[in-house]
Amino acid sequence: MLLELYLFLMWLITLFQSQDVARDFGAACTPEFFLFKKDGRRPFQLVYHGQFDDSRPSNNLPVTGRDIRLAIECVLSGQPVSSNQKPSIKWHPQTVQ
Repeated sequence: MLLELYLFLMWLITLFQSQDVARDFGAACTPEFFLFKKDGRRPFQLVYHGQFDDSRPSNNLPVTGRDIRLAIECVLSGQPVSSNQKPSIKWHPQTVQ
């Protein structure tokens, strides 16, 4: 299941490189990660909307994927996802061509 999720995320990144979808959804930050879970017949539930990790181009922190990885691990183990979800880097749609 984790491999399927990873492959889906990679497909989304490739599909939306132009950022048209981000513009259409009115995204404030990029990349923004949305993690949904589905339990049985209930509709999908958004459980995480936030950053990949604390790394930024200007802070020299290593890219770890910690925040989204922890959210994925919580979903897969049946634990609640933390409500402390930080936004990503501010996105300026006028700078994307």
